[in-house]
Amino acid sequence: MKTMDAIAVLKKDHAEVERLFVRFERTRGAQERRRIADRIVRELSIHAAIEEQLVYPRLRGRLDGAEGEVLLALEEHHFAKVALTEIEALPEESERLEPKVRVLAENVRRHVREEERQLLPALKRLLSADELVELGDALVSAKRLAPTRPHPGAPDEPPGNVLTTPAAAVYDRGRDALSKGLDRVVARGRGVVEQALRRGEQAARSARHRIGRGLEQAGREVRPNSH
Repeated sequence: MKTMDAIAVLKKDHAEVERLFVRFERTRGAQERRRIADRIVRELSIHAAIEEQLVYPRLRGRLDGAEGEVLLALEEHHFAKVALTEIEALPEESERLEPKVRVLAENVRRHVREEERQLLPALKRLLSADELVELGDALVSAKRLAPTRPHPGAPDEPPGNVLTTPAAAVYDRGRDALSKGLDRVVARGRGVVEQALRRGEQAARSARHRIGRGLEQAGREVRPNSH
């Protein structure tokens, strides 16, 4: 796997989320929209968590003038998490799903433009090339252990998020694993039911066939005795 510095990792995340927003906007099927919305919830939850853990604290601690910009970015993350929580709870047939995702997309796109115009260049000025690569590796590793769902009520700054984010991640990934397990159980159960139905239909056809043959035989035996 090619090593990426922190700027490249974050911009790749931004591009992936934008791709999902575009797919959602172009999709008309309710089931597919729900599936894309779930991906948006997951990707944005992970991205927000790793920025809050590893990027924003470094900017606030070492860069003059970044305090206000980082605080603004944190507030934008918070509002996005609230929206993601509501989106996650909506059923696929809800008429509110599309407008909520569109409003989220508008706000996230503005956040990304501001971040790429101000905070990421500041991060590049602050860190050496080696430090950016080291931070990039840390971000990639953190993504594997980050929460996969929004937690707007949880701390988003150190030291609070250092303790709560791993716990939220364990909880989320446990739910993910359980959901996949249930899906497999449901699919397996559906297969068993379908197989039983097919066997039942075959048995019914065989029984009807045997009954029909029996009636024909009985008719042949009865007819000669009727004369």
